[in-house]
Amino acid sequence: MGDSLHLSMADLAALAFFLVVWVLHTLASDGRLISRVSLTTAMNAQREAWMRNMAERESRIVDTAIM
Repeated sequence: MGDSLHLSMADLAALAFFLVVWVLHTLASDGRLISRVSLTTAMNAQREAWMRNMAERESRIVDTAIM
């Protein structure tokens, strides 16, 4: 039972490739590999700017229909 795990060089290369891709994917999805502004963050900033602009303007019928 001690010698039951025999892996070829191709199997070891595939396993190493899988582990490297897995680690890189984890780092990239957490934002540690490449830090960019996400779409959600950009949209929140745009919505906040839009709401500030709407608060400063006069109330119009078209604007209130949108809200």
